[in-house]
Amino acid sequence: MDQAELIRELHELAARMTRTPLPPVTEAELAEVSLVERYGFSSLDALEYLLVLEERFDVVFEDEELTEETLFNIDGLAEYILAQKTGEPSAAPPVR
Repeated sequence: MDQAELIRELHELAARMTRTPLPPVTEAELAEVSLVERYGFSSLDALEYLLVLEERFDVVFEDEELTEETLFNIDGLAEYILAQKTGEPSAAPPVR
């Protein structure tokens, strides 16, 4: 699975979870969208979403890796998941 496919799937999962229709947009537009802005995630929604992602993709979100970049930027989230799947360190820098 490449990053564009993963981003699309991440959006589809979030859309199903929040019952928000996924509009017809380009892959580039999907990569730029914030999960909070697009789906109105509360903090509880975000935690539930992470649990769904851990189960779906067989990854673990380590506490120290749960940065704003990883949690709210769909591109950063996809990079994190792909890095977990390949065994590489996450490329997302911590946000302070």
